[in-house]
Amino acid sequence: MEQTKKIIVWLVAFLGISSIPVFGKPFAVGPYLGQTPPGPIAKVFAPGLICNTGKHPWEANGTFSADGNTFCFNRRSGIFITENTDQGWTTPELIKSTQRKKWEPWLGCLSPDANSIFFTRGGLKPVSKRNLYRCIRTPSGWAEPQQLGPPLSSPSPELTCSIAANNNIYIHRGGSEGGMFYAPYENDSWPRVINLPLGGCDPGPAPDESFIVTACKEKNMPGGYGHFDLHLILRRAEGTWSKPRNLGPKINSAYIEFGPRISPDKKYLFFNRSNGWDPRIYSVCSYIYWVELKEYLPESYR
Repeated sequence: MEQTKKIIVWLVAFLGISSIPVFGKPFAVGPYLGQTPPGPIAKVFAPGLICNTGKHPWEANGTFSADGNTFCFNRRSGIFITENTDQGWTTPELIKSTQRKKWEPWLGCLSPDANSIFFTRGGLKPVSKRNLYRCIRTPSGWAEPQQLGPPLSSPSPELTCSIAANNNIYIHRGGSEGGMFYAPYENDSWPRVINLPLGGCDPGPAPDESFIVTACKEKNMPGGYGHFDLHLILRRAEGTWSKPRNLGPKINSAYIEFGPRISPDKKYLFFNRSNGWDPRIYSVCSYIYWVELKEYLPESYR
């Protein structure tokens, strides 16, 4: 009996000790989830942690908060979030109120203060019902998403949105009256929407709005590398915009590049590379890529 007790005590001690690394080790440590920064050639972001976690992965729309301590992104099942703590980054967790079965969240985007997530509700027919939604963080967790009314939502389908550091929202609308728009944040609201006379779609503004990266169809922008390529548009000092410039083969490929997001320090571009649009199709995969922007920007824009 005494020998049995010793064996049980030894097993408990062994299991307890061996479990410490498993449960005590943080998910990741350091800025940008501890990843080695990329150079001018785009590479997969956080492989094995965020991306490439399954046989047919769909990770997209990676967005950091203004302080760099919160990161949200899309998977097939909804929008996930991870946060940097004193012990390191938390394991990405599904925001249950954004689950795919109910909301089909498309192209999620985190607010600078990390207390709101904006997205377009996909999977709906007709497409005209694709409006903008907002999910707010509360003391008890993330609330149910609420549709954003006019002028952010309109009779035209809202296809994508992203947000600058000052909370100005950039929108891509489809339909006959579609195009790129932005809604200035005024008095804690977005009272108006202004048309942007720019080519392309899916705008990803720099935090200070000094430039925008957009996705453009190859047939609309000759000389491209794939079905959709990423282009750079600079905002000039007088407020006008430059013509879109293809970001080249170190970023673009024969696949679809879309969902551009600029890091809060303006050093990196995050984007999606996919072999299709619809995450409900199992064979369609998407990865989050990142690339250093220094080579692609004039010095005064860095």
